[in-house]
Amino acid sequence: MNGIFPPQSASTAAADGQLERELAYYRRECNALGARLLRLQEEQSQAFREARRSRTVAKLIREAYRLADHGNAPEDIGEPMLEIVVDNTICDRAALLQETPRGSQRFRVTHSLGLPPGGPPGHPAMGDGEASLAGQAGHSLVAGEIFVPAPPSFFFTTSRTRLETPAYELTGILRLPYVLWAYDAATGMALIIGNQSESNVSRPFEEADQELIEGALSVYIDVLLRKRSEAELRLAKAQAEEASSTRSRFLATLTHELRTPLNAIIGFSEMMATGSGYEPTAHERGEYNRHILNSAKHLLALINEILDYSSLARGRTTLGRRWLPLNELLKEVTGATAGTAAEREVEVSCDLPEEVWWIRVDRTRFRQILDNLLSNAMRFTAPGGQVVLEARCQEGRGLCLRVRDNGVGIAAEDIPRALEPFRQVGDPFSRSSTGTGLGLPIAKGLAEAHGGSLQIDSVPGIGTTITVLLPADCVAAGGPPQG
Repeated sequence: MNGIFPPQSASTAAADGQLERELAYYRRECNALGARLLRLQEEQSQAFREARRSRTVAKLIREAYRLADHGNAPEDIGEPMLEIVVDNTICDRAALLQETPRGSQRFRVTHSLGLPPGGPPGHPAMGDGEASLAGQAGHSLVAGEIFVPAPPSFFFTTSRTRLETPAYELTGILRLPYVLWAYDAATGMALIIGNQSESNVSRPFEEADQELIEGALSVYIDVLLRKRSEAELRLAKAQAEEASSTRSRFLATLTHELRTPLNAIIGFSEMMATGSGYEPTAHERGEYNRHILNSAKHLLALINEILDYSSLARGRTTLGRRWLPLNELLKEVTGATAGTAAEREVEVSCDLPEEVWWIRVDRTRFRQILDNLLSNAMRFTAPGGQVVLEARCQEGRGLCLRVRDNGVGIAAEDIPRALEPFRQVGDPFSRSSTGTGLGLPIAKGLAEAHGGSLQIDSVPGIGTTITVLLPADCVAAGGPPQG
């Protein structure tokens, strides 16, 4: 054996030991270099992700704020915002949620993108786990509600982290395993995006994504609040313009309505005044006094109308209700129109129920409703026309009153205007349509004050039917209820 493997010299053994040490050294150096390369690669990858995230946030903000420059209504910006988020974050699904009421931990999906049919937006189905969690917390959910216990301001799930509360609820919203969530407690709004898988394209979510998801949510809230403010300003402007228009119409109508009777009062008074140079006969004095009295009554009626409408508009109308026989009251009202009907050559009649009915109303205010409706019908009905007051009662359903005429009628688009104060259909200064334009608004307001409603149906050239409905507790068959 010694002949085959000659013994090593001491120098050879020393050389081998030196070689082993050098190999170990280079091995350590290679491992350290590899580790440094891996760290550099990870740092480079992290820097790339940070740069991409920053570019994504900047692009998302730019595109989102463009929404504010378009004429979108506040409720219409949610879906375009989600499209921007999905396009820029390269995710599979996204949703915006609203906590209602704020602090309740109950959320509803207001907008979504990519959700399958039957998903959380309004879905009644709820997993047993979700129902159990909600039940344990003492929350009773209705269809479409999502319970998120102690909603975090930021949350994400990945394949590298263990699931923890509220991962179950949040992954259930999008029905995806990997989600990124942001929640703003001040507004109760939340944004969630998700992916089906993790890859180079759909990269895993991480802690550093907080800036991205919270930035997207903040921009959406900012744009939404801006749009809401714009809508409120537009509404306030429209209301101010309408108030100004109403005030102008009121002044124009009032000026017109006051001028004629005041001119009559002044003119006839001057003619009867001492030193006028004119000595009227006794008969003429009587006529002048009659004209002055009628003009004064007209002015008083005008002022009363304005006061009545003002009281209704401020909600300060007080009703003194009591039980009254329906047919007697309606006959009394139509009888009072005989003089005006004869003057206008219009026939006014009643179509009353055969049964005895009593109604619980404020006598003066209820008469005012009917007086206004009959007066309006006669005013817009040509000589020879007809006006019918019809009443029908039914136990448990209430009173139905109709005033029908075969007058000029109202175009469908003009009906809402006819119920506005100080407006009249047609020329307000023509002889056939004098008045303040408050008759129908007052009648409608008084009907509503009684718990009822007023509706207009009309066909131009055929006629108009105005229906007043009073609730069931306002009518009684046979006589007033006892007690």
